[in-house]
Order: sequence, then structure tokens, then C-alpha cells
Amino acid sequence: MKKLMLSLLAIGMMGSSIAQMAIPAGIFANDPTRFNGRKVTLKNVQIDFNDLAVQSATVAPPGPIGTATAPVINPCRPPRGFTQVKVFFLEEPAYDACFFMSNSMYEQLKRETGGVTTDARITLRGDSRTGYHISFYRLGQ
Repeated sequence: MKKLMLSLLAIGMMGSSIAQMAIPAGIFANDPTRFNGRKVTLKNVQIDFNDLAVQSATVAPPGPIGTATAPVINPCRPPRGFTQVKVFFLEEPAYDACFFMSNSMYEQLKRETGGVTTDARITLRGDSRTGYHISFYRLGQ
């Protein structure tokens, strides 16, 4: 009985350690749909507190019929009680998605960093179409 309990404890610890491994942000950025609905921890990211107001919907001006227009980029609309967070991927600087966290967590993060761009590991869950909820962060790499 004692060996059985020890075996189950060991298996449980191995499973939880695997679930908490951080993956590089570049892997996430290359195929974000692979992680839809799954909790994932990302490393090699920076949280940036600059220029969030500039990120808005980009709409192409109307042109003559038959001309190509630029695609429409949907704005990030976090749920009520959440704040949009600008996350910069060090390995894929061009990657852009909607990230948000609770207002109280955002204010705490802002106090901890002094409102300066900082390296972090983030744990999130969400969907590539609707955005990602950041549920945990750890400052530094």
C-alpha cells in the first residue's frame, strides 16, 4: 500500500512538472491555433506599458470599385474588468495578438515594474481569434 501511494505521488509530481514547462514565445507565435483553449506558459516575452492607446482598428480608406484594399484589423476588446496588455515577443517581433489581464493584476504589475517595459514569463489561456487571458506572470526570464 505504501509503495502504491508513493508511486501515485511520483507520477502526479511528474505530470505537474511537465504541465508547467515554459515554451519559447516563438513556437507559440508560429502556430497560435495549436494552443487554442489550452493553458500555456510563455517565456522570452516582454510586457510593454507604452502606446496601448495607439492600437486601434485599422480600416482601409474607401477606394474605387475593383481596387484592392488593406485588410481590416479587429481591435482588441477585453472583457469588462480586464485591461489590455501589450506583449512583445522577443523571437517574433512582428507577432501581434490581443492579451488582457484583470484590472487589479494589471495595476499590481504596473506598480512592480514602475510602468517600464520588462522581461516576463506569462501563463495564459484563450483563443487566437478572441484573445488571451493572462492569469499569471513572473518577472524576469
